[in-house]
Amino acid sequence: MADTGMKMYVLRLGAITCDTNALVAFDTRATSIDPEPRCKFEPFPIWGMYIEHPDAKIVFDTGLREDCLTGGESPNYHINIPISFKEDEYLEQQLELCGVTPDEIDYVVISHLHHDHAGKIGIFKNAKVVVQRQEMITALMTTHTVVEKGVYLKADLEVAANWMLIDGDYDLLPGIRLLSVPGHAEGLQCIQLELEHTGTVLVTSDACYTSKNWGPPVRPAGVLNDSKAYFASIAKLKKIAEDTDATVIYGHDIKQFETLKKAPEYYE
Repeated sequence: MADTGMKMYVLRLGAITCDTNALVAFDTRATSIDPEPRCKFEPFPIWGMYIEHPDAKIVFDTGLREDCLTGGESPNYHINIPISFKEDEYLEQQLELCGVTPDEIDYVVISHLHHDHAGKIGIFKNAKVVVQRQEMITALMTTHTVVEKGVYLKADLEVAANWMLIDGDYDLLPGIRLLSVPGHAEGLQCIQLELEHTGTVLVTSDACYTSKNWGPPVRPAGVLNDSKAYFASIAKLKKIAEDTDATVIYGHDIKQFETLKKAPEYYE
């Protein structure tokens, strides 16, 4: 493994609680033995990463806007999917643990523009914000012609930002590759890192919520934009993981997340 000199910090950015069937389809299901099973209402982590590269400082995903707690989303959201932040889980404080400020960031890579991944783009005044072009089109069309409040929020998009729109797989810097993985969202992208000691790290974002989705067997998420693309994207990621012997980090797997080192600790 070539020495890219990178460090990868995992940032804690709050949590969302929901029915686990939203993450894994039929996670709870009725049977002849148990015709009325109890659904599970459990938290899953919201998180991002700070990547220290010899050539740039990068943030991957920005978490939620704080005003999601005070009416930033649709009226029923806080009943169906409540949000919580611990005192030290705001993005600025998490970056401070890494010894960096938002103004120092060169690139903000957004996996997709859903509210729990793109909430604080506006605090990065000097960064290029890297998004798949199709994701930007979908988000703008949704928020400006369909609904202002939902998984895409107008407030997340209407910020002063130096947008860098890309199409498909993209090598951002040596050792950092962005991978187009639609399915959960039309323009979803995830990130592949090459670290000197850890090796290849494949961060799936919402292309794969949990180890249950990854399988075997592969299981769909409870809500999908395109199920055919979803399965194709997981097959793509599995092939990369197999070829590179990658460490795979899922998008919202609470059990795995609890085992990860968090900032100010890091992977290298």
